[in-house]
Amino acid sequence: MDQLLQALVNGLLLGGFYGVMVLGFSVIWGVMGVINLAHGEFVMIGAYFAWVLNRSLGIDPFLSLIVIMPVMFFVGWLLQRVLINRIVERPHLIALLVTFGLSIALANLFKLFFTADPRTVPVSYNGSFELAGLTFPIVKTIVFGLSLVVMLALHIFLQYTRLGKSIRAAAQNKEAARIVGVEVGRVYAITFGICIALTAAAGAMVSTTIPVFPFMGPPFTLKAFTITALGGLGRIPGALLGGIILGVVETLVAIMVPGVGTNLGIATSFVLLVVILIVRPQGLLKGLRPMEVT
Repeated sequence: MDQLLQALVNGLLLGGFYGVMVLGFSVIWGVMGVINLAHGEFVMIGAYFAWVLNRSLGIDPFLSLIVIMPVMFFVGWLLQRVLINRIVERPHLIALLVTFGLSIALANLFKLFFTADPRTVPVSYNGSFELAGLTFPIVKTIVFGLSLVVMLALHIFLQYTRLGKSIRAAAQNKEAARIVGVEVGRVYAITFGICIALTAAAGAMVSTTIPVFPFMGPPFTLKAFTITALGGLGRIPGALLGGIILGVVETLVAIMVPGVGTNLGIATSFVLLVVILIVRPQGLLKGLRPMEVT
């Protein structure tokens, strides 16, 4: 029983990270209709960004979010203006091919600069504490807490700010949004910038718990698909719920089949994705248009 409860705790902490990791993927898809196959590579870029700042300036990876998020917002905004804006109105296959090519280019570019050697981002507080007989790793608990803060901040932004309401309007009906004066092109650029900043922030946070290397991105993209299928497009509660479900399932499978390694987590994502698409393709939060619950 203690082992099961500990596995649930570990799965919950992992699920919090998955929830914030998938936000950028889910919102871009829900608002712009673009499936970003380079999503995992932006997680990788955020992780390398945190490593560089820690290695060169000694900045704590969590404090580095203050630098990483504004820089990556600009990168995302520029990328949308230069590249993504040209494919938004085109068939989905074009977006898939372009973002897939972008993912390959980014991974190999970082391999060229950093080599394929795994890097680690050390922190001095990499320990654990006990509560009610259960062990909570300090770093993973911080990641979980920051993930909740980020998701809450995005919820408040989308619900209560004028720009956030414009994003939701463009997601639900872009033609009607144009009629009422929403500059859809500007909204798309800002949305993409925000989502890339959030994705890079997730990468910076996870850099404290796993090795950083150029080809770490594809498993995160796959898991983003699975979580989005579970929770629905652009839904923050759905992202958190889907992330927690995937995190708990991965953890439980790992303790039931010990010694298999991380590949089992990837296989679990594949199986869960197929099951959800067959049984409940509309996601767990049914009856709601994308971005109506954020």
